[in-house]
Amino acid sequence: MPARSIEVIRPGGQKRKLAIGDESSGRLLLDVLESNGFPLNTRCGGRGLCKGCQVELHGEDGQLKVRSCQRRITDLPPSTCRITIPENSWRDHSLHGVSAFEIHKDSTLATGKEGYGIALDIGTTTVAGALWEMKEGHCVADESRANTQARFGDNVLSRISYALENANGILELQTVLLKECLKPLVSSLCKTAGICHDSINTVSISGNPVMLHTVVGESLKGFSAYPFQPEFLKRRTVAGSELGIGLDCDISLLPGLGPFVGADIVAGALAAGLLQAEAPVLLVDFGTNGEILLKHNSGYLATATAAGPAFEGGRLSCGAVAREGVISSLERVDEKWEWLMSGNEKLSPKGISGAAYVDFMATGKDVGLLDLFGRINRNHPDAIERLDGEDTDWCVQLGSDLYISESDIAELLQAKAAIQGGVATLLELAGVEPQELGTVLVAGGFGYHLDPKNAVNIGLLPDVPMDRIRIVGNASLGGASLLLNPQEAPALNELMNNCEVIELNQVDSFEDHFTDSLMLEKADLD
Repeated sequence: MPARSIEVIRPGGQKRKLAIGDESSGRLLLDVLESNGFPLNTRCGGRGLCKGCQVELHGEDGQLKVRSCQRRITDLPPSTCRITIPENSWRDHSLHGVSAFEIHKDSTLATGKEGYGIALDIGTTTVAGALWEMKEGHCVADESRANTQARFGDNVLSRISYALENANGILELQTVLLKECLKPLVSSLCKTAGICHDSINTVSISGNPVMLHTVVGESLKGFSAYPFQPEFLKRRTVAGSELGIGLDCDISLLPGLGPFVGADIVAGALAAGLLQAEAPVLLVDFGTNGEILLKHNSGYLATATAAGPAFEGGRLSCGAVAREGVISSLERVDEKWEWLMSGNEKLSPKGISGAAYVDFMATGKDVGLLDLFGRINRNHPDAIERLDGEDTDWCVQLGSDLYISESDIAELLQAKAAIQGGVATLLELAGVEPQELGTVLVAGGFGYHLDPKNAVNIGLLPDVPMDRIRIVGNASLGGASLLLNPQEAPALNELMNNCEVIELNQVDSFEDHFTDSLMLEKADLD
């Protein structure tokens, strides 16, 4: 194949020439772009099941949209001279709000001992860290970034499949997480605080069980079929030198409750104050692997539900994780859509966060733009028909390059139904009515920007008075921070010993609750 040069344009307009020669001829376009510094959203693990890595090819024959994971370099039209990467195909590691957390517990991290500690929360989509000075108990740096494992799929099931279907799958997952994510995150935290790595003498890591298994390279086979049998759930200590992330102290992996109900919800319950709160109280940790914990008069019920990445912007036409330049909230004023953005408000919006989609659905329902099934009213002045390649979809245009389609709303309704159905199932099993909930705790990066009123309006949260809903940010990171102090560990005992983990697919009523939740209306469990 004769050598040639193709111009690549990434979001933001930056351009760079990409040299294509014989060594690239048999490679996938995705791999060539990745190896040259153009990371894409391979949220289905590069299996061609989504449009996350879709790019635009430009040449004499016009414009062609292709999935880069399914197109080899030799398959590109000979006249291709330019490749454009759309905003929603770009894998950006900058995030906003993911490392924000509150600690609602009368406690202190001050140990009176010299040194520093690092708390890490490893989510399927995002990873966050907080660096603490331990003598006085001050947080001196915090940061978040995208989980670099996203190239293997955007949910835990796709990561499990990759690990089992490839000879070195678990090793690849572990290496990418440790070397490309955790190691640079630790270095960045230390640099921000102006300390050396040797000053770190304690580390705690929270996360769902699949993520914690990949940290230590344990097999994921036990997560692949019911009854699930993970390799470990109890607290595990590993030497930092074994992980190669620049730390020599012992690293503590926090305990989980079940195969998909992990240390993140346990740590979150501690930080959010659920363990001390008067029952009944509900904690919903929004994420790709949504986790729900209910404290009731007889103990605790917990479950996990496959919400998918929609609340974090995944699989949506213009979806994005909240970061600078991304719309964080939406409202309709004088028959026009207005928005607020994360970070610099002077930037042109380049994506829509999950919380803003919730605002859109609630407002759209109220103004007659959407029906209860999420269908766009064709007669509404905001409704337009959009051609995307060979597909046609009804949508609402927010800006020159930003729109929300019926397909997006359908994806969000699936995610909403997973959470709403899970909550309804736990309340039913505990014999608790929604109005009896004294507090509803909302955790996760998505929840950080969420408008509770709109979430209740569409049924995403139980219909309780607004003053009972509390946004607690990344409670998992807050709990991992608290647990840097060994004196906090006994506070988990009651939860660990008195919690029943519910597998939703084993509860007959969950399917009905899920189906009932596929509508834009307040939750009704009567």
